[in-house]
Amino acid sequence: MNLSKLFELQRQLDAHIEKEHPRQEGEDRLAKKILALMVELGELCQEWRGFKYWSHDQAPRIGIPSVHYDENLGHDVVEYIGPNALLEEYVDCLHFILSIGLEITEPDMLDLKRWNLTKADNITEQFLWLMADVTDLYNGLYHDGNFKFDYEFLLLQFIHLGEMLGFTWSEIEQAYLEKNQVNHRRQDSNY
Repeated sequence: MNLSKLFELQRQLDAHIEKEHPRQEGEDRLAKKILALMVELGELCQEWRGFKYWSHDQAPRIGIPSVHYDENLGHDVVEYIGPNALLEEYVDCLHFILSIGLEITEPDMLDLKRWNLTKADNITEQFLWLMADVTDLYNGLYHDGNFKFDYEFLLLQFIHLGEMLGFTWSEIEQAYLEKNQVNHRRQDSNY
């Protein structure tokens, strides 16, 4: 996992956004980024769908299933085609997590190895933990001043969520790079 590379790309995107959308006097952009992260986590939940106990459609939105017979395997194989909305929303969250990190700490000062975290028992619980972690980060930043550990914890719990959703770091990084380019184009086109 090359977080340093992603932090640097996010730094460049944030600078581009600042150029196109300068901060207004008195604007608390960090609070807006934290709220945006909460919204994006909700959108990620929507694409995961596993919490929707009232629905028969609880399959994650990872593309359109296409079934074909594989002669080498001797049975049908399901492949997913089209956009992986679940991965796209995960990467949207990652953009905000990185951007928040750039505002509150220096990425090379992070010590993610200090933590020995365990994943939640299930994805629902992991989402709930993450949402609580975002609130803890906000409270640490704005109320008690203890935020570096909150940020590291949030970042690691988010990485765990990606693993639980079945993403490899390579997939995440590739999707991040693609969405980063889209975000730059959006800034260039008066988004």
